[in-house]
Amino acid sequence: MRRQALPDVVVAKRDVIEGLVKGLEVIRAFSDESMRLSASELAGKVQITRSAARRYLLTLVHVGMAQTDGRQFWLTPKVLSLGHSYLDSARLPRAIVPFLQRLTTQLQESTNYSVLEGDDVVYVSRVNAPRVLTAGFDPGTRLPAYTSTAGRVLLSGLPEDALHAYLERVELVAYTHMTVTDKEVLLREVMAIREAGFGVTENQYEVGMRGISVPIKSRRGDLVGALSVSMSIGSCSRAEATGRCVPALQATANTVMLWI
Repeated sequence: MRRQALPDVVVAKRDVIEGLVKGLEVIRAFSDESMRLSASELAGKVQITRSAARRYLLTLVHVGMAQTDGRQFWLTPKVLSLGHSYLDSARLPRAIVPFLQRLTTQLQESTNYSVLEGDDVVYVSRVNAPRVLTAGFDPGTRLPAYTSTAGRVLLSGLPEDALHAYLERVELVAYTHMTVTDKEVLLREVMAIREAGFGVTENQYEVGMRGISVPIKSRRGDLVGALSVSMSIGSCSRAEATGRCVPALQATANTVMLWI
C-alpha cells in the first residue's frame, strides 16, 4: 500500500493543553541518571514550582504510573503502556518485525528499526540474536543521533538546511574516547554515508560495539527509518562485517520498501 505524504499541521496555541505538555515533560524527566526524583529535583528539571511538581507526581501516583516513599518518586511499568499505544497503532513498526526476524536468522546478529525524533534516534523495533548476551538497544531507547550508526544514516537523509541547523544546535558530548566531537568531522562522515548508502560506526556510544545501518525509503523516496545491525567488535573484522551485513541490510530495506 502506498502511503500519502501528510501535510505539516500548524496547531494554534489556544488549542494546546499546556498541562498535558508539561505532564509529558514530567514523565520524560525520569532517566537513567534520575530514576528517582523528589518534587524539588523535578521542579528544577522541568522549570516549574515545587508545589506544581508535587501535584504532577501525585497525579502519576494516582493513575498508577508512579510510586513514592513520601519523599522520592519513581515510575512504574504502567508507563510502558504509552509506548505500546504507539506500537499497537503504527503499521510499520509491527509490519517490519518479520523482516527483522529473517535478517537476524540470516546474519545471527541483533537487528533494529529506528527513526529520528528531534535530535535523537529512537529504536522502535528489535529482534535479538540467539545468544545469551546480545549487543544493542531495547525498543524505546533514545540516543543522541550522532552517536548511533542508525542516527547518522537518518541525519544523512535530512535536507541540507535541516542538517546544518542540527549541527549548529547540537552539543557533541564524548561518550567514549572515540566519540566524534568535531562537527566538521561529523559532517564529513554523514556526507560519506549519504554517498555510500550505508554507515558503519565503532566505539561511538559504547566501547566494543559496532553498528551497521542502511536507510529505509518509501517508493516515493521518502526516508521512513533506518535498518541496522548491532554487534560486538570482537566478533569479526570491520571489513568482514561490512561485506556480510550491508548486502543483506540493503536487500531487506528494498523488500520493506515494497510494503510501504
